[in-house]
Amino acid sequence: MGKPRFAPSDIPVNLDPAISLNRQTIINYAIHPGDFRLFLTFVSMGNPHAVTFIDQPVEEFPLHNIGPLVERHPIFPKRVNFEVVNIRDDGNLDARVWERGSGETMACGTGACAIGVASRLLGHTGDRVAVHLPGGTLTIDWDGTDEVYLEGPAGRGF
Repeated sequence: MGKPRFAPSDIPVNLDPAISLNRQTIINYAIHPGDFRLFLTFVSMGNPHAVTFIDQPVEEFPLHNIGPLVERHPIFPKRVNFEVVNIRDDGNLDARVWERGSGETMACGTGACAIGVASRLLGHTGDRVAVHLPGGTLTIDWDGTDEVYLEGPAGRGF
């Protein structure tokens, strides 16, 4: 799936220069959409992603209300894909994706990759993790330095 990029200009995300100056990775950046406080980790997989980890089951998160607020937050000049993640264990993550311009999706390959990368950066998982999405499970491999690899089923019939 390519190499992840992290520089604010690669996402793109407009942050205070004091925060983004000489930073190669932005993790746990706090925003306040609605009544929520979210900590976002930014990853570009060729498209922009903002990943947040939550303690509650992802099914309980009000994605249809908060997703559009994150997607169109003023710090994202080209909008952003938003992933909500709960850690099942060190090899499994549950997630939902709000895709910019589309809304909630059943699965997203680049989103699953961004989730795997963010999880490894934050020390939640190792190099290989299964990301469980409403549409199925995708396996992500990333050694922290090189290409991200994605495995999962492919099908037709939508």
